[in-house]
Amino acid sequence: MQDAAVVAERQLRPPQADAARLIGAGWLSGMRNDYNLSTDAAQRVMVFARSAANFKDSRIWFARRYGDGWGVAAEATFSDPRYRDSDPWLTPDGRTMYFVSNRPISGQAPNASLDVWRVALGDAGFGVPEHLDALASEAEELGPELHDGWLYFNSSRKGGPAKMAIYRARMNDRGFDAPQPLDAPFNDGAIQGDFTLSRDGRLAVFWSQRDESRDADLFAACRTAEGWSAAVRLPPPINAPGMDFTPSLTADGKALRFASMRASAHAGDEAQVLNGQANIYVVPADMAVRATEAALAAVVADPAQDGCNSKVARACSAMVQAAEAGNNL
Repeated sequence: MQDAAVVAERQLRPPQADAARLIGAGWLSGMRNDYNLSTDAAQRVMVFARSAANFKDSRIWFARRYGDGWGVAAEATFSDPRYRDSDPWLTPDGRTMYFVSNRPISGQAPNASLDVWRVALGDAGFGVPEHLDALASEAEELGPELHDGWLYFNSSRKGGPAKMAIYRARMNDRGFDAPQPLDAPFNDGAIQGDFTLSRDGRLAVFWSQRDESRDADLFAACRTAEGWSAAVRLPPPINAPGMDFTPSLTADGKALRFASMRASAHAGDEAQVLNGQANIYVVPADMAVRATEAALAAVVADPAQDGCNSKVARACSAMVQAAEAGNNL
């Protein structure tokens, strides 16, 4: 039984204009690393990853919405302390969760690396996790998201275009086709991952370590008639000193959520959770669109000739502005 008063206090605060807002201080963003927040389109179910320092002992946590607030988050019922589970992502209908794990494909010994798995989710809870064989390699797989029949993820497999690169695989009747790395500009850094896509497929956000930066930052690109634009580093307050990672655009197109190890946050956030571990933040999606437009204008010699800057980014902006206002994200 959920305590109504406690549930009412657990809110995912909506994004605030021109600020990166920490959400769920104390119950979602806590003293450990919290990241990869994902909710269904109806905002009835949430999942996120939680781990100790250096991302050790990672687990997937789960909560349901009750009335005006969220119930107590608990480890997913299929969790096993012998294995690591991380990087959850819910399909918009809330019926399937993709994640990564080193749980064994057979037997009891942990797998040597993290692979992509999926599991059904219903009113009775989680089903039995399924290993996605077609996506596996001897290296690490991380950050799965499914968009328009393509599963995007990052992998450190041999022969890739970077030490950690972004791949995608087409869903088919049997599972998935063989993964292929994304073209430029997505794999131009030393490492990159957590590719997320707007619901109209025009804006992509991901994290990368590139341009001699020591920190992982969030980058964005938008789709043009000729292909993808250049990838641009998103400015403050989206990026901040420290690691910024696990971006995810919400299903309603209104918000960009991500994790950050920044040392400061919006006024009023509980200071005790700002301990150098990852917390979860949210910004308006149109902030990311505007920042991408501005950054592209600075790098394109003639912005009026650039499809992203003139047509596509404005379409992204229109999409965001048309979304219903006032949803409790």
